[in-house]
Amino acid sequence: MLESGRAGENPVVLLHGCGSIAEEVMMPFSGSGLHIIAPDRPGYGFSSALPSGERGPVGQSFWLERFFDALDLANVVLACHSIGCAAALHLAARRPDLLKGLFLISPCCRPVAFKPFIVLRSAVAPFVGPVIRQHVIARWSAYFLKRGLRASSFPNPVSSELLTLPAMHMVTAASIATMAEELWAFNGDMQPLASLPAGLRVSVLSGRDDRIIEPGWHLDWLYDRHPAPTVELLDGVGHMPHHAAPDLARKMLDDLALPTKTAGFAA
Repeated sequence: MLESGRAGENPVVLLHGCGSIAEEVMMPFSGSGLHIIAPDRPGYGFSSALPSGERGPVGQSFWLERFFDALDLANVVLACHSIGCAAALHLAARRPDLLKGLFLISPCCRPVAFKPFIVLRSAVAPFVGPVIRQHVIARWSAYFLKRGLRASSFPNPVSSELLTLPAMHMVTAASIATMAEELWAFNGDMQPLASLPAGLRVSVLSGRDDRIIEPGWHLDWLYDRHPAPTVELLDGVGHMPHHAAPDLARKMLDDLALPTKTAGFAA
């Protein structure tokens, strides 16, 4: 877990996306002055995986609830990137009283069509999977990290800050297995999420040229479940708008975290 700023009345919890770590999602926000807490999600970085059957968005939402309780956090702004948004949305639907607002960055939240993910499936296949994870992907972690960063950042260049991320910390045998497990659970977990509390403030930052997810597909789903999200959709920006437009990302987070000091939304 990483922490930035001074503890106070406006806590922000940051959740990274698939295949990432706390350090990446913290980078654009670390100098904001807000009290920011960024954990490695279960199974990534230095965090242990959740038990089998709890590794999808629903199980991670209960982990989030326990995380808030362990740190005695309330009235939280939950800021998330990509598939990290899925667990946040489940928590918001079930326990809106814990939250002050949601900041969704390139949200991946709507069930999607089947994708083969050939390399990932091979890495978790019986017999050959452990060999591929430990002796191919983990051994060539720097190569796979740079490849992932280029794909996520496109059409924007990979920032010099992102190039400092520790490949051996991010691309591990455990993280590869975690990626597969949460992707497999994603569609089934997100299908039943019917609505979000109308009184909860929701802000969304996405890139119109995102090649990792289709922004419109997920934004339409959000519009059906919340009456008035605040949305910024940026031209010429890919899946990493918090790195491509950090000033706007910090402003949107400030707008959620700073204006009021009232208790969290109550259903």
